[in-house]
Amino acid sequence: MKIGVVGTGMFGFALARYLGKKYERDKTIEIMAYDRNRELIKYLREFRVHPYHFKDKKLPNNVKLTDSKKELAEGSEIIVMAIPSQAIRETVREMKSYLEDGVVILNTAKALEIGTAKTFSEVISEELGNTLGYTLAKLSGGTFAQDIVNDAPLGADIACPNKGTLKKLQIIFHSKTLRIYPNTDLLGVEYAGAFKNVIAILAGVVNGLELPYGSETHLISRASKEAKEIAVKLGAKPHTFSMESQCWGNDLWMSCTGKSRNREFGKLIGSGLSPREALKEMERQHRLVEGYYTTKVIQTLCEKTGVRDPILNEIFKIVYDEKDPMSSIKDIMDRGLEDFEEM
Repeated sequence: MKIGVVGTGMFGFALARYLGKKYERDKTIEIMAYDRNRELIKYLREFRVHPYHFKDKKLPNNVKLTDSKKELAEGSEIIVMAIPSQAIRETVREMKSYLEDGVVILNTAKALEIGTAKTFSEVISEELGNTLGYTLAKLSGGTFAQDIVNDAPLGADIACPNKGTLKKLQIIFHSKTLRIYPNTDLLGVEYAGAFKNVIAILAGVVNGLELPYGSETHLISRASKEAKEIAVKLGAKPHTFSMESQCWGNDLWMSCTGKSRNREFGKLIGSGLSPREALKEMERQHRLVEGYYTTKVIQTLCEKTGVRDPILNEIFKIVYDEKDPMSSIKDIMDRGLEDFEEM
């Protein structure tokens, strides 16, 4: 069986290395990683380490590298999408003529498409149409790339509506260092991953403002309520947004309180940088802020569902209208009282 990994950034490199190590002695499993950056592929082939990240972590020799989408896709039973979310549509469009019938496409991006507010299962389905048989799945959880390459004990959800494929993916990706939990709610897992990044930006802003931890957890918890209500109105299952869920409870906790890219981006804003300056600093570090893109479409989803989103709306104002962060916090606190909620 051939597993293709699209993208060799932080997470793509970490996953390719993880799979390579797991199947290092299994000659029946072929791991191939692709990147459109030819210089990066050339460097990885020669040195087997990443030029920007994890410079002391080598790729196993069984991980093959290519800058050809055709070579990557042909014969691959599983394609792991580990590229920036906004490049997924174009990449799938360019790759679809090479994909095998019956391929499983496992997405890892945690965002929604700019302009359409669509999940990437919707985006991929639109691009592939009826050209071949395929199954879509999603990997999501509290899994920093740094922790994966360091073999830390971690947990993640894999979501797929096809239970047979879901079990197969669980077995393939599960190991002694990465525990995989199955979930059939693909839509919910996609929304959970996207929304938690937006909330992590807010957590970073609060931290950058040097407000106490209780302020941070208060706003995380209430923003989480808004996100869950939107997702459920859009068709997600409530259980996906539970505390024990790896794609929500685990990932939200980790991203909002750990050293995540989205939290660090928010922290820069809270510390005094403009959103544009903060984004440039993250780009300088070769660190993609996926929550930046999802924040832009939050208002569209709120209008679509009719959910009140005073906190998520303030995150939009901070990031895109460059509203003073402390003014946003004050406006959140000064708004009218909530009504009693029936349980």
